[in-house]
Amino acid sequence: MSEFNQENQNYQSQGYQSTPYQANNLDDFSKPLKPANNLALSIVATVLSLITCCGWVSCLGVILGIIAIVFSTQVDSKYALGDYAGAENAAKYAKILSLVAIGTIVLSIVLIIVSVIVGGGIDAFMNSYKEALEQYS
Repeated sequence: MSEFNQENQNYQSQGYQSTPYQANNLDDFSKPLKPANNLALSIVATVLSLITCCGWVSCLGVILGIIAIVFSTQVDSKYALGDYAGAENAAKYAKILSLVAIGTIVLSIVLIIVSVIVGGGIDAFMNSYKEALEQYS
């Protein structure tokens, strides 16, 4: 018996067990890459929407940001369950909603700047802001 056959026979008689870290099937290689969940972007969009308080526009940004956070958290669980298309869709929706929420932030800032310029300066803007606060209090 050759030396190679002897080693092979010893190897097989030891009852070789594969470790869980080794790829034993082709399923591991056919998995698509996990999409980015965009959770950080969703959180930043939501927090910035909370900071810019300009009426209904910022409220819309907060709502969209919260929905984006929900979609972001679904990416990992859907990917773990094998729903790769669902994970990609959730990541896509989270990114779109986050960007729209950031757009509402930009719109809020533009509205503030326009109201300051058209409304007679920062003093007039602050007076109207105080009146609005007193009205809702």
